[in-house]
Amino acid sequence: MAVAAAAAEKAVQVGVGVMIMHQGKVLVGKRIGSHGADTWQLAGGHLEFGETFEECALRESEEETGLTLDPASAKFVVANNNIMSKIDRHYVTIFMAADVMGSSEPRIMEPLKCGGWEWISQAQLLDNKGPYRPLFSPLAKMVEEHDLSALFAASALAAKEE
Repeated sequence: MAVAAAAAEKAVQVGVGVMIMHQGKVLVGKRIGSHGADTWQLAGGHLEFGETFEECALRESEEETGLTLDPASAKFVVANNNIMSKIDRHYVTIFMAADVMGSSEPRIMEPLKCGGWEWISQAQLLDNKGPYRPLFSPLAKMVEEHDLSALFAASALAAKEE
């Protein structure tokens, strides 16, 4: 009973991670000053009350990177369940993907949360011994469990058609 009462005081949070795609690459940033510090992450944040996944993805991406995303390209990729026992948090993370519209030069809009943004290939995202490690735990779980080849291929194809 005590465990149930303690759990009732806590809430599962919903995070949205955005695979911002451009020319066959995805944008990742180095987390600082928060849980998951010194890991690589996608742009994203908390889903607000009454907000769609697409709205959250577009808003968070612009707030964190200064980039404008194409609303028509925003799509659901996958969701995962992340119980972070060491920090006493529980997240459901919704992963979205969307293409950049206009400038592809990201800016550090939240310097206390992000040390910098970089465009990386699928091979770099998958490289467990590469410079983009460690990944933030929800992203690491998603990359490990899901094949993202079609997403990267579609982004590269769109770049060739431009």
